[in-house]
Amino acid sequence: MSWLLLAAAVAGLAVVLVQTYVEDTPVVLVQTYVEDAGERMANPGLQATAAIEAASEVEINAKAAPADGFDSWDDWERHFSQQCSLIAVLYSNAGVEVVHSNFTGATGATTFDPAAAAAADELPAGPGKAQVQCVVG
Repeated sequence: MSWLLLAAAVAGLAVVLVQTYVEDTPVVLVQTYVEDAGERMANPGLQATAAIEAASEVEINAKAAPADGFDSWDDWERHFSQQCSLIAVLYSNAGVEVVHSNFTGATGATTFDPAAAAAADELPAGPGKAQVQCVVG
């Protein structure tokens, strides 16, 4: 029964972190974490898989950022770097760490460009292309 209290405390902390630091994070991330708490406590492999899926979702959201979502590349970089970093906090009991967190706007520009974000990949940023990389391990 103590595992249930521990799971509830971790879920509560996750909700506070998400609400405090990540404005646009879907509630699904926290809901997924809370569901089947007993099974997750017994099997950290499930948490690692969920963390990998969350990292992929951060990358997808970074590439699909709308034109009115960010004023500058700095805002975009800061927002998605923070989302990627929070994955390690949410899944820390499974030993999840952020291996790579690279969100770099297109070179030579300061104003956010959704087309350059959509063209992003894991390679370094260049003119007309951003870099998007959130890798956990």
